[in-house]
Formats: sequence, C-alpha cells, structure tokens
Amino acid sequence: MKHILMLSLGPVQDFIATARRTRDLYAGSRLLSEAAQQVARHLAGEVGEEQLIFPAPGGEVSLEELGKAGIPNVILALVPEGKDPKALGEKAIEAARAYLKAKAMEVFRGRQDHLFLDTALAQVEDLLEGYYAYAPLGAKEDYASTRGRVAALLAARKNTRDFAQVTWGSAAFKSSLDGARESVLLLPDKPEEANRARVTLGLRPGEYLSGPDLLKRWWPVGEGFVSTTHMAALPFWEGALAEVARLVGEEARSQTWHPVLRDTPFGDYDVRLLYETRLEEFTSLAEDPSRLEAVRKRLQTLWAELRQKGLPPPGTYYALLHADGDRMGETLDGLQNPEAHRAFSNALAREFALKVKGIVERHGGGLVYSGGDDVLALLPLHRALACARALAERFREVMAPYGKGGVLPSLSVGLAVVHHLEPLQDALDLARRAEKKAKEDQPKRNALAVIYSPRSGSELAVRGRWDESPRLTQRLLRYADLIRLEAVPSRAAYELKELIREAGDVLSEEALVAEAMRILKRKEMKEAYREELAHWIRTKEHVKRLAHELILARPFAEAMEQAGVPVESREVWDAH
Repeated sequence: MKHILMLSLGPVQDFIATARRTRDLYAGSRLLSEAAQQVARHLAGEVGEEQLIFPAPGGEVSLEELGKAGIPNVILALVPEGKDPKALGEKAIEAARAYLKAKAMEVFRGRQDHLFLDTALAQVEDLLEGYYAYAPLGAKEDYASTRGRVAALLAARKNTRDFAQVTWGSAAFKSSLDGARESVLLLPDKPEEANRARVTLGLRPGEYLSGPDLLKRWWPVGEGFVSTTHMAALPFWEGALAEVARLVGEEARSQTWHPVLRDTPFGDYDVRLLYETRLEEFTSLAEDPSRLEAVRKRLQTLWAELRQKGLPPPGTYYALLHADGDRMGETLDGLQNPEAHRAFSNALAREFALKVKGIVERHGGGLVYSGGDDVLALLPLHRALACARALAERFREVMAPYGKGGVLPSLSVGLAVVHHLEPLQDALDLARRAEKKAKEDQPKRNALAVIYSPRSGSELAVRGRWDESPRLTQRLLRYADLIRLEAVPSRAAYELKELIREAGDVLSEEALVAEAMRILKRKEMKEAYREELAHWIRTKEHVKRLAHELILARPFAEAMEQAGVPVESREVWDAH
C-alpha cells in the first residue's frame, strides 16, 4: 500500500532570527534550506524524484535549481508499496544531520585552534529538530483528506517533541546572540589579545559564540551579503565616500560583492565609512584613537559641506520585507491527487520562488530567503514599496489558475521600516508583526502593512489591501511627493494625529471630520493640495489613516529625494 510521508525540520524562526549581522541571517536561512534539500535528495534517491510532491522537481526544474531559491522546511512525498515510510523518515533526517555536521567540519577547518572543536560539532549535530508522520493511501482513499490527516499527525508529533539532556554543557560563557548554548571560542586570557583574535576570526569585540552561531557567521557566502547599512545608504549620493576611504586606508575596501552593489560606490568601498558611529569597527582606527578622531572630524566637515550645498546626509533607515501566501491551506485542500499537488508545487517554485531573487535585486535589495510562498528580503526605502507590489502581482499571476470557488491565493506583505543599527532580531520581529497585521486585520489577507520604528518616538503602523484604489503603496508615494514638494506642512499630520488621540472618542464622526478640515484650512498650502487631502477624509478612520500615512511617508520621501526619484511621475505611480 502507498503512504503519504511528511517531514518537518526546525527550529526555523528562532534560529534564523538569532543574528547580529545580515550575513548571519542569510546563512541561517541557507543552512536550514540546504538541510531540507538533503532530506528531499535522500527521498528522491530512495523512491524517485517523481514521488516528491513538495518540493516537486522535474521537467525544467531540478532539485538543485529549487535549492538556489530555498527549499521549505516541510517536505512531502509519496512512498510506493514495498517501502517502509518510517525507515525513510528516520534516514532522511539523519542525512540532513550528517550534512550539517560535515559542513561544520569544512567550515571550522583552519580555525580549529581557536575552538573547542568537539563541543562545537556536538552543538551543531544537536541543532536540527526533525519530525515525520505518515498514513496509508488506499486505492479509493481521498488524497486531500489523507494529506490533511498526515499534517495533523505531524503537528501532534511536534507538540510531543523529545527533550534529551545535552552532552556538551559546560561552565563557559553563554552565546552573545541567544544565551542558549555555551561559547566554543578558545581565546587568550587577556581581553585585548582576545579581542584581536576575535577580529581575525571575523567576530566583533566581546562576542561569545556557540557552534551553530559560528557555522552561520563563517558559512560560505560567495558574493557576500548586503548589510542593513548598505540598504540605508544606497539612495545616498556618493560624494564623501572616496575621501574618507583614503584616510582609513586599505581596510576601507569593500569585502562584499553582492550583485545589488555592482555599479555603485559600495562595490569598491565599505559602507561603514559613511557613518560616524561605525568607524570604531575598523581595526586600524580602533587601535589608534588619534587617527579615529581625525577621520571623524573629516567626516563631520564633509557633512557640513554637503548641507551647505543643500544635499542631505546618508539615510539611516531601510526596509525589511516579510511576505507569506494567503489561503494556501484551502488551495491545497482542493488538490485531489498527488499529480495535481506536484503540478501546483512545481508552478509555485518555478514561476514564483525562483523569480523572487530577480525581482528583489531589480529593486536594489538582497534576498535572504524565498521558499515556496515565503519571502524575506532587505530593501532600500526608495524601492521597497514598488518591490512589495511587484512580488504581490507576480504571486497573484502564478496562483490565478488555482483559484476556485472564490478562494484565490494572494500574498500578504509586511514591511518594517527600521534604523540600520537596530538589532536584527528586533527588526525581524517587527517585519513578522507587519506581515501578521497584513493577514489578520479586517478585511483579512491580500494586504500590505508597514510598521515604522523611528529611532526616537513611538511605532506607527498602516495597512491597505492590494485591491484598494488607490493602493497603500500609491498613497504613500503621493504623500512622499507632497512632502518633497514642501506642499504640506509637517505639523498638519501631527495635529490630525493629536486630534484623534484627544477627541476621537468624544466628538461625533461628523464633528471630528469638520475639525480635521478646519486644521487643514489653517495650514499654508496651495488650495489644490488642500482639496486633495480633504478628499481623503470622510470618516474618523480616514482622518486617522491620513495622519499616520503622512507621517510614515516622510522616511520614504527622504530616501526618494536622496535617490533622485522623479516627483509626480506617472511611471513611478504605476509601479507602485
């Protein structure tokens, strides 16, 4: 009898989020994706590629090609008669663990004099959680209901996970990233010498890292990976970069060769040169305070010269995008046989997941992960809204043939607008909350949510469905245009926000709208722009939305001004 076998690997979100650098973030995603690829490869070798349902290689797309985009952490396969699904599940998970251990040996080789190597390898081996479930699929049994039963069994198995005592515990310092595992670094006793050793290992002063942390930090990233600082600075004019680089010396040369940075000044120079707060990260400056002060003063002088010319300083905010498909479970429930499910998986991978990297990079961003309907990417602010729209449109086009009975798969996108020095774990949490808001606020799904976390001040969130007219992306673009044209006084948005806070529950809706109109009439602006803003306010909720969107449009406006994006351009409007 045939069986449906489903396997799940973890930990996913917590492990990926344990990152101090974007390189850690990217490597964590790749590590889990490659482990999942090993599971799929093992199953394909045992039962044949044609029995893999998700992912579903075949035709124009091989398993290796799917792996370039990212293999999801849940793998589904059909086990033919005569094969033991339990043995297949056990051996597939062991293959993934063996792969990670071998990769760790390869990565740690050459640095093992600075490590407690056995402990590091034991931690990596213990890292992967693997679970599986299976159920028989009779000749007359319904595929969709059997698949649902297997998914429920797998969820129950994960909720009764095994907790074994670790074999590698010690009294060493805990990891600086998550505080869960002990550090495996073997460093000199003197703090100064220890920090010099850390720098040679590609670590920051004071960092204590575990085996999995170091596997992520040293994971081979051929072309490097863009940083949050790259994303914040990409819209900026390159004027000051070469001058400061000369003062810093050879260490100022870029070590990141990501495609997004090609043909920009950051293809040659380290982006940290633009930020006074990051100069101490250069070893040559950290060891010479007088030289550090000289570079700092020169940078301050250059900023003063830019201000005199009317040019803005480099940006400090970037966008972290997290997207996830809507109604995917309902869509899968409508697939009545393994062949239909394979075709769906293949289309999702070939026509969407494999295209995401190109879409993100065309918008100046760096793709962290794209597996199935799940996307995580870093983007510069001046292109983030257009990229979110492009991804949603692509997903809608690919999924259109699978919409039945009014159930049409869509993409909900969360954008977190954060400071480039904000801890990555906090930025990831913000992006996930934005994606959750896009999915769960009413009306649900098929939406974009943007959460802005200013360096000082409270968070601000806005949301809009993709089928609105005009879309949220277009409204934010329009408000950014008005801000750049200096057509709307900045105080207008804050006064409207204050009106909602103080009188939102006191005044009737009619009185509140009238008071909002009065606020706009008191502001110095052209009548056409005043009428345009007044057109947006018909209800209390509209007043609140206008206030929040005007405030949130400002960081986008600053990035667009730095990047020289045309104002009031029809082409730009259509792209959003």
